Amino acid sequence: MLYLKKLGKSLGISIIILLVMTFIITLFNYINLINIKIVTAFSYITPFISFFIGGLLLGKTSINKGWLEGIKFGLIIIILSFIFNYLAFDQGFNISNIILYIITLISSIIGSMIGINLKNSD
Repeated sequence: MLYLKKLGKSLGISIIILLVMTFIITLFNYINLINIKIVTAFSYITPFISFFIGGLLLGKTSINKGWLEGIKFGLIIIILSFIFNYLAFDQGFNISNIILYIITLISSIIGSMIGINLKNSD
């Protein structure tokens, strides 16, 4: 039960960061401060940053094997986003979704590995 609480907290913080960053980028695009090319670039950078932070928080609370915690965290995110994309937007697999899933997995693994090393150095 404690593990699910840690996982839920990391997932919640990641989703909040993702939503806030997406809102800010959309707002800047709406008032013409940034163009669509920058928005497209940030559509790949934003999940990397948010799920990196989520993996970092999960790694700091894990006991060992940060890479395994990152894989679990990344796979949960990928499954949730796949279900959301399939049900809400009726999208299947395309190359941009696959790239986004790979970025999500890698960023959560790296974040969790760094998080567990930050915890061990304290």
